[in-house]
Amino acid sequence: MSRDTNRESERRKEEGRRHADALRNRFIEAGDPLGWFEACYEDAAGDPGLVPWAHEVARPELVEWLERLPVERRTGRALDVGCGLGDNAAELARIGFDVTAFDISETAVGWAAKRFPNLKIDWRAFDLVNPPADLEAAFDLVNETYTLQILRPPYRDQAMMTLPRYVAPGGTLLIVGRGRHPHEPLDPPPWPLTPDEFETFADAGLELVQLEDFHTDRKGRPVRHFRAEFKRPAE
Repeated sequence: MSRDTNRESERRKEEGRRHADALRNRFIEAGDPLGWFEACYEDAAGDPGLVPWAHEVARPELVEWLERLPVERRTGRALDVGCGLGDNAAELARIGFDVTAFDISETAVGWAAKRFPNLKIDWRAFDLVNPPADLEAAFDLVNETYTLQILRPPYRDQAMMTLPRYVAPGGTLLIVGRGRHPHEPLDPPPWPLTPDEFETFADAGLELVQLEDFHTDRKGRPVRHFRAEFKRPAE
């Protein structure tokens, strides 16, 4: 990518971030704290550069975890939460999972389906906290990557209480996102996860397998992340 192309890409992303921030504030003031997601995708009009979180590649923090996953576990049903433009869902399908991917935005889901027409993915549009009956306790892997961190209470709490309902007996819930310890400053958005929030999953019967606390480089500065793997005991 040339320097000029990179500058233009950064300019559009910054434009998208400003627009998304304005939409979020406007919809919250109107009493519709989730409506801004659909508006953001609609207003982008097919330009992923104007969707701040659309990277057009699977997130490396997810890919790294999948690459470590034993071959015998790269099978079964996987759910991609808040799929956006579909890159994470596509990665799950490519390595062998039978994938269902959903987002609250119908525009995002339709856009994702057009981007990956040759992959057998069940694309759906619905609200995370209202699982369709056929998806309850149905998945061997539930992937939540960078979705919870953009949600605010009380919806975030509802989302965290709902996620375990998708996990089948013996299944895994993977959480990837920005992280923050209680003593560290909060400078949103996004709203990083804190370790105590993971107690929600324990209360729902999931067992913590591994919690990775690491940093990634974001424009020359280290940013804390958590990658947490939970398992529901087999019946």
